[in-house]
Amino acid sequence: MPGADDSWLSLREVSILYRGKIAVERLSLDVAQGESVAVAGGNGAGKTSLLSAIAGIARKGQRIEGRAVFRGRDLQWGDVPDHIDAGIRLVPERDKVFSLLTVAENLQIGMRRRDRKTVAAADAFGWFPRLAERRTTLAGNLSGGEQQMLGIAMSLLASPSLLLLDEPTLGLAAPVIENLCDSLTKLRRDLGLTMIVAESDSQWLPRLVERAIVIDRGRLIGKVDRVDEANLAAVHDLMLGVVASQGVGEVIAHAL
Repeated sequence: MPGADDSWLSLREVSILYRGKIAVERLSLDVAQGESVAVAGGNGAGKTSLLSAIAGIARKGQRIEGRAVFRGRDLQWGDVPDHIDAGIRLVPERDKVFSLLTVAENLQIGMRRRDRKTVAAADAFGWFPRLAERRTTLAGNLSGGEQQMLGIAMSLLASPSLLLLDEPTLGLAAPVIENLCDSLTKLRRDLGLTMIVAESDSQWLPRLVERAIVIDRGRLIGKVDRVDEANLAAVHDLMLGVVASQGVGEVIAHAL
């Protein structure tokens, strides 16, 4: 687990408030280059708020406090172009593709949103062969799994330094999720991706990430230094608010 001195991304005392109501409270996190880290928790835990803030998104009535440093650069909250310029890309839970454009047209838009030309549209079809088969299909007519693949491919065409995935398994059938996890594992290896994944379904964590933090109502309640099948039940209990069994990692009880 990285410290602040060797982090690719360092978050310090980050709080997010919506019209005075706390969505994320004084959360700190360090992510090293090449890591895959989960922000795990149930609905309303603050996962989407945190990933959106890292992506530079600030919604009306929202205030973000604390500090984010990415690759030695202080990020400006609520400045999407600044975060994009830094190399951060978000694949949101919803509205991840342009429904009235074809798969190929969506990929062309993904290619326009980049400065470094390290990958091409042909690479996206190599990553996700199903997209090659559906290249002339309107994105709105794709299945949920196909739209997820397309959203990820669009982001990867921008050659990101940090990829944020918000609930990538939500609403997908198990075989589709398994295929997606396999694709992400290969992409991480081939492209050296650094990823932060917001996830509410604990069963997929070992396939998606190396370690995790668990949040509840915006508060950090636990850190899991290594996610694997051996401690998955305890991780699940931690996400449900049950006292974790030994061997899961550092468990933090807050009285904030």
